[in-house]
Amino acid sequence: MLIKKYFSQITSIMITCILLIYAFMHKSIFLLNVEYPYVWIGTEILLLAGILFFPFLKEKKNKYTTTAIFLFAPLLMIIAVEMLNGNMLWDIDMFGNVCMNYFIAFLLYLLIYAASGSTKCSIISISILLEVFGIANYYVKLYKGSPLLPWDLSAITTAANVSDAFSFNITKEVIVSFTIVVFLIKATSVCIKNTKTKTYRIVRSVCAILFSLVFSIFYFTDIVAETFQATPDFFNQTRGYEAKGAIAEFLVNTKYIHLSQPEDYDPSTLEKNIKSSTEEDAPTILETALKNKNKEVDSTASTVTNPNIITIMNESFSDLSVIGDFDATVDYMPFINSLKDSENCISGYSYVSTIGTGTSNTEYEFLTGNSMAFLPIGSNAYQLYVNNPLPSLVSSLQSEGYTASAFHPYYKENWNRINVYQNMGFSSYTGYGDYTDFEKLRLFVSDESDFQHVEELYENRDTTKPFFLFNVTMQNHSSYDQDTGLWYPQVKLANMKGTYPETEQYLSLIKETDDAFSNLVSYFNQVKEPTIILMYGDHQPYIEDTFYEEVMGKKLSELTDEEQQKRYITRFVLWANYDIPEGWIDEISVNYLSVLLQQVANNPLTEYQKYLNTLYTKVPVVTMMGCRDWNGNYFKYNDDTKYRQLLNYYSQASYNNVIDEVNRIHSLFYLPEKKENESS
Repeated sequence: MLIKKYFSQITSIMITCILLIYAFMHKSIFLLNVEYPYVWIGTEILLLAGILFFPFLKEKKNKYTTTAIFLFAPLLMIIAVEMLNGNMLWDIDMFGNVCMNYFIAFLLYLLIYAASGSTKCSIISISILLEVFGIANYYVKLYKGSPLLPWDLSAITTAANVSDAFSFNITKEVIVSFTIVVFLIKATSVCIKNTKTKTYRIVRSVCAILFSLVFSIFYFTDIVAETFQATPDFFNQTRGYEAKGAIAEFLVNTKYIHLSQPEDYDPSTLEKNIKSSTEEDAPTILETALKNKNKEVDSTASTVTNPNIITIMNESFSDLSVIGDFDATVDYMPFINSLKDSENCISGYSYVSTIGTGTSNTEYEFLTGNSMAFLPIGSNAYQLYVNNPLPSLVSSLQSEGYTASAFHPYYKENWNRINVYQNMGFSSYTGYGDYTDFEKLRLFVSDESDFQHVEELYENRDTTKPFFLFNVTMQNHSSYDQDTGLWYPQVKLANMKGTYPETEQYLSLIKETDDAFSNLVSYFNQVKEPTIILMYGDHQPYIEDTFYEEVMGKKLSELTDEEQQKRYITRFVLWANYDIPEGWIDEISVNYLSVLLQQVANNPLTEYQKYLNTLYTKVPVVTMMGCRDWNGNYFKYNDDTKYRQLLNYYSQASYNNVIDEVNRIHSLFYLPEKKENESS
């Protein structure tokens, strides 16, 4: 009976003691070199004192305390969420944005109250929900480099599968934010008593009507967007979350889960516009790239047709020297660099639309020729948009008689690949669990082991047809603070002001990739059948921000959008075991790589690919992070430039390709069917 009588007090003391012990053990919360140290310390002490002493206060459960807590709860939760977003409340731009976040949180409390009729239920459930959102946003931002977006929720399975590679340390932000929620729950439990007054049903009805009205105005009109500039910062979601508040920015992003039609979209005129903008006699991508760098163009063309094609999208494969000069004790890419001036090889820099994560967006751009520039920044094409059979490089090669297989040495369901690969027409998909003969480097299958399986798949191919394989590797996946076991990083940085162990581990992994690729090339050098191998990186790694800042000479927050694009450049190498034109391409975004591949292989191009080839002669880089023309001008695809119409046709064709299945123009994206005498 005694325990039951004083249960609230005992619970408060236990919670307070646990949090205090953890706070003192977790040294970072009391370090004086953190930003606003006394704010963190003072907030924690006040909250813990409140949790401890609330149950000993005389209970005053009346409508005034209930109203006060109900009105104060949204403000406390904004503070809790913004702490996890890397913000203090005063860091949000303009007081109006603070009010917007408050109003959204307040509406959520009203929604639950309208549904349940319980003030306690409303405050406790929504407070916990917002805290879960805040913590999820904190860790996504920490390891992904960008905040939690609505479409990230569709990738929960993928996130869970790679979560073992990350360490989820409990930091001062998590401690203080969690304490705020405990404080709020305790205050609600002690000071609020659910009572049903005469106006009880009226209040609930008013809450429901108000929520429905705001919901309808927000989602079905542009009033909120135009009046309050409530639109996402699509180009830099992190910047938007920090400037306008995480709760508000997450909500406004939900309006863009459904993709709107591009400007002036009309399927009836699209094919005509695409064909009229296509230059049939345009030079190939390699010829264009060499001509624009005043290099001699090799006019000899290979006569080989239907060679075997192996494409490798290598996880986090890039050359960090593209962002600036730094010294390493070991050359981390000696073999691949040696191919730059060798015969039968085309290599260069490939521009992508993602950094640190979002692998499948790069493969979407490569396989379809579409650009992520036309989708909301932070969205995932595989999760949101590839829901139906989709013409791509796979369908083009299959129409030429190729077999088409995919191989990824990790969980097959990641990024919805099982369904996407089926929609693209891959005849087989080998993943983690389908074979057991592999070796790991850290937590993932090594590139050496991956490439050995590529060789096995080639040896076991259908020899009556040309072979096409799409391989996505896993070795270089983050994080780069993993226990390396018996493997130790070979590459060290020299002459740097800071220490960057994550960068050193990453560069050492690239050295392993370089060695493995050398062995793969040696193997196919002995193969008699003409074979092309194209390897490219999906994105740069997510390593220490301070490394980028030291090499680039300024804080990341101070970089212009054009300077930021350096962080979205990877390497590619296209090698063949027979005579092909060779050269170095400084600028090519990944959406053009499949066109380059088809040209080198002497395979026919679809009308869409011919258009992309023409577009490349004018705008060699089209990514979510911006475009570049051959004069070095940087711009956004929808800026008012002389390329605006060409890029608008591109966005329309991309939309028709992946979204508008009903009105899809098949003659743009599929090769003409061969007649019987042509295929025999």
